[in-house]
Amino acid sequence: MRVKKKVIELSPNQLVERVRALLEGEGQVQPGQLLLAAVSGGPDSLCLLDILSQLDYPLVVAHLDHQMRPESSEEASSVAARAASYGLACCLGQVDVRALARKRSLSQEEAARQARYEFLFQQAQARHAGAVVTGHTADDQVETVLMHLLRGSGLDGLSGMAIRSLPNTWSAQIPLIRPMLSVWREEVLDYLEARRLQPFEDSTNQDKRFYRNRIRQ
Repeated sequence: MRVKKKVIELSPNQLVERVRALLEGEGQVQPGQLLLAAVSGGPDSLCLLDILSQLDYPLVVAHLDHQMRPESSEEASSVAARAASYGLACCLGQVDVRALARKRSLSQEEAARQARYEFLFQQAQARHAGAVVTGHTADDQVETVLMHLLRGSGLDGLSGMAIRSLPNTWSAQIPLIRPMLSVWREEVLDYLEARRLQPFEDSTNQDKRFYRNRIRQ
């Protein structure tokens, strides 16, 4: 059972236009610019993919299999099939996150994050994409600010994530754009329900060993 937030109910078309406005405004995306969309198959990224498919931008889908769950390869194949259903190309990658975490002396959570962005920007550079686009929502923003503050980042932590980041940790030329930062996850779920889209439910999102999950729950 979902707990409903008190958010303004938007039609799917209104949500599409909100994302378009952020892409063209703060995102500074230019007409005809190729976008590389990060798609895990979860609710937020599936919503992002469906919205971007309705806009006038060339688009390629990217998915990295972290190999942390038995079903992850099946999900990767499903993301590729979903991309094909929109007539889009899909680049798939694999990484052994556990091995990477040991090699870099990182938590699995941080190793997965680093691997994901490295893969996304490698693919964006190889395909001459104008931007990497992710499905981070307002809920993610709140979680990020809380994580920063609890880790002692002080006032700097209040800034959270930017809609457009350039330069960023992974590139000085390709921006990272988050056009759904003003969208609440409840709005995402309502959109998916209206569009009859079924996302994956990542079981690791309930694993309290991961710091963000503890904050979320």
